[in-house]
Amino acid sequence: MKLTICVFVFLAVGNNAKLPSNFKKCKYNSPDMEKCFLDAVQDGITQTTKAYPEINLASFSPLEILELAIKAGSEAVVNVDQNFKNCTLYGVPQTVLDEIDFEGKFIQGSGVIPELKKDCSYELNGRVLLLPIVGSGPSTVILTNVKAKLHLDYEQVKKNGKTFMHGTSIKLDLDPETISYHFENLFNGDKQLGDNINAVLNENSKEVFQDVKSGYENGIAMVLLQIINNLFSKLSMEEAFDYSGGQ
Repeated sequence: MKLTICVFVFLAVGNNAKLPSNFKKCKYNSPDMEKCFLDAVQDGITQTTKAYPEINLASFSPLEILELAIKAGSEAVVNVDQNFKNCTLYGVPQTVLDEIDFEGKFIQGSGVIPELKKDCSYELNGRVLLLPIVGSGPSTVILTNVKAKLHLDYEQVKKNGKTFMHGTSIKLDLDPETISYHFENLFNGDKQLGDNINAVLNENSKEVFQDVKSGYENGIAMVLLQIINNLFSKLSMEEAFDYSGGQ
């Protein structure tokens, strides 16, 4: 499955920005750093309902994705090219973290997103569960009680005497409890055909999602990687953590 994605991002300008005072800072290598880091990241996620341009941090409410193109899955399930534009993704700030590890040169964590909603303009042309599907217009996909796991590999880059984090690869796993789909204007607005296909999609929602799961995961992961790199292109690790007393 091939994936093409364009994201809305902030441009990095300058570096060594100050962490806003409403964000929690942890003492690096302290005995309780793991718990502090979990609390700090959880608190930070809840505050992403607005943007912080001073540190290149975009708002997560909603997350904006300009274009997301997911190629066909298997011939028997989702044999259709999915092209989405002007997407808005809701629900990330409501994530509840279970755990987070910050070891060596990687960060990994897990949590639950109560509801993840994606609104996009779509274009579809192909077959789903061997039934023809074609159309363009507004679409909504809703995932509920999503168990999410994230793994980020990063490197440290020295600039002007400061250390900056740069993500090199990212992997996201999404395991939703329920999935619902709604595509408007299928078959050039034929309501009966459109309602029938939407019903088929929702009756087989888990099977349909599983077939294109990696495309959605990769798309959202690339958005998160870009946001993380924008943030840490301007916010040094010395500013993100309290290094008093030595590293």
